Amino acid sequence: MRSDDIERVEQLFKQRYERKKFVNLIISAIIVLLGVASVIYIWNFDGDGVLTFRWMTVDGTIFTTVIALFYVVVNILEIARYTELTSKVVYFARLAAAVAESIIMVVVLLSQLPFSPEHMHIFRFDMFNMHLLIPVLMVASFILNDSPIGRLKPLQKFHGTWFVSVYAVVILTLIGTGVISSEQVPYFFLDFLHIPALMFIGCFLFIYTLAYVLAHFISKWNRKLSWVWFKNITRK
Repeated sequence: MRSDDIERVEQLFKQRYERKKFVNLIISAIIVLLGVASVIYIWNFDGDGVLTFRWMTVDGTIFTTVIALFYVVVNILEIARYTELTSKVVYFARLAAAVAESIIMVVVLLSQLPFSPEHMHIFRFDMFNMHLLIPVLMVASFILNDSPIGRLKPLQKFHGTWFVSVYAVVILTLIGTGVISSEQVPYFFLDFLHIPALMFIGCFLFIYTLAYVLAHFISKWNRKLSWVWFKNITRK
């Protein structure tokens, strides 16, 4: 390859890189705005006080919003310095947010099925944002922006279940100790004190397995699709 071709490719790569980071910066900023607005809305609309935070949807939105805010700053620095600043810890945190948002979206879509005991109002401003819009934006942001760290080993994929694991431990502890009463349990399948043990175990295994499978596929799609920004970069 001639020197002028190398310079052209390097310049094009830089342009694509900056475009990639700028687009993700905008997406992350939108997630922050939607996340803050949605949490404020549900706090004021439902009037449940601190019980608002018993919902995985709300906690997941807060977690994702914090991660997105962090990435707004990171993307600005990456564009300015023209270099990646993320690490494995940050990668896994972003993966955990993408997995959590995916589960939130799956659960709410399942809740719309005829046989579901719960039908969430997903077309309310905050519900639509937290159950559909933010999850789509977060997953797209992760898959198309984050630099892959290679093929994840089976145990590494459990990093994608960070948020789900922490939420499960905290909420089940609050339910088991009576801090959250049966009437206040956020999801019927978490009420392990009053539902059949097999139903609780089955639902728990389903969600945790789903989280692991989502971590596998989301990281896989990230590895394959994050380079789409640089497709055909060497062609004239």
